[in-house]
Amino acid sequence: MKVAPPPYWLQVVLRVLWPGVAVVLTALALPVIALGLLLWPVDRRLRLVRVTFLAIYFIWEDVGAVGQCLWLSARSPRGWSPTWVADHEAIIRDALDNFFRTARHWVGFRVDVDRTLDLGDEDAPVIVLSRHGGPADSLALAWLLTSHGGRVPRIVLAAGLLWDPGIAMVLRRLRAYFVPSRSGAGDDRTKGVTQLARRLAPRDALLIFPEGRNWTVHRQRAEVARLTEAGETERAERAGRWPWLLPHRPRGVQTLLTARPDAGVTVIAHTGLELLDSPLAIWRAIPFDREQGLRVRSWHYPPEEVPRDPDAIETWLDERWTQINDWIASHHR
Repeated sequence: MKVAPPPYWLQVVLRVLWPGVAVVLTALALPVIALGLLLWPVDRRLRLVRVTFLAIYFIWEDVGAVGQCLWLSARSPRGWSPTWVADHEAIIRDALDNFFRTARHWVGFRVDVDRTLDLGDEDAPVIVLSRHGGPADSLALAWLLTSHGGRVPRIVLAAGLLWDPGIAMVLRRLRAYFVPSRSGAGDDRTKGVTQLARRLAPRDALLIFPEGRNWTVHRQRAEVARLTEAGETERAERAGRWPWLLPHRPRGVQTLLTARPDAGVTVIAHTGLELLDSPLAIWRAIPFDREQGLRVRSWHYPPEEVPRDPDAIETWLDERWTQINDWIASHHR
């Protein structure tokens, strides 16, 4: 279900109230953590303690991001500081580093890169296309782009994330694009993606998920059935050959590749967490064992190897989806 974004005035109110809300939530979390410790004979994995602590830690990282953004605004009210962009890049990089370091310690969340993360020429922008599946995969990939790739993430995100004060403040200033809900958006969705692509700087990496939503077994089967019932036999057959992926939506990718013919493309596959497709499944898996880490594989294509014609792009995406699906399937075998 899509969540409508808050109006801008409410976003401002949320920033002001967020530290106080964090204090209240922390106070409420303390007895929950105590209860989790008392339940140790029943739950030897201390799931309640781990999850509660990590949630509170994330909230305070978010509060810290808001505070740092406000401090930067006080120093440079109009955003004219020569280090304005670099300062905000540091905020998101440090927050992601801290969060994933803590997540690894408390719940065993681990990210492993198969071979290397190939993002092409470090002095040229890159468009990153990734499959979408498993808890926190978008945050994990943004962290990889910063910590392993040395890139500045420019991300296409759901507008519902604007309810989070820290994410909204930092990523807005780093020119992320929050996709509006489909109703009443008209062509604004494509227009916003085009503007984001045209503003890419040499060290930028634009991350997009062509599936549009998280993969689950039920969604994949439902999509094949929907295409079959609609009489789109060829597309249904292709979707049936990708059991580990949802069919891609090529329009956004076509828009990006047309807007930035100078940008290379990195395609990312990942596996390990996609079967954790419900809160109960995630709860049972905590703390994650070594086989449930997020394993990532990338393939880079320089600009001259990437088609720019819309029809050719769709065919090229079909080939990439087959490549990603086969790689994921090899791990599950």
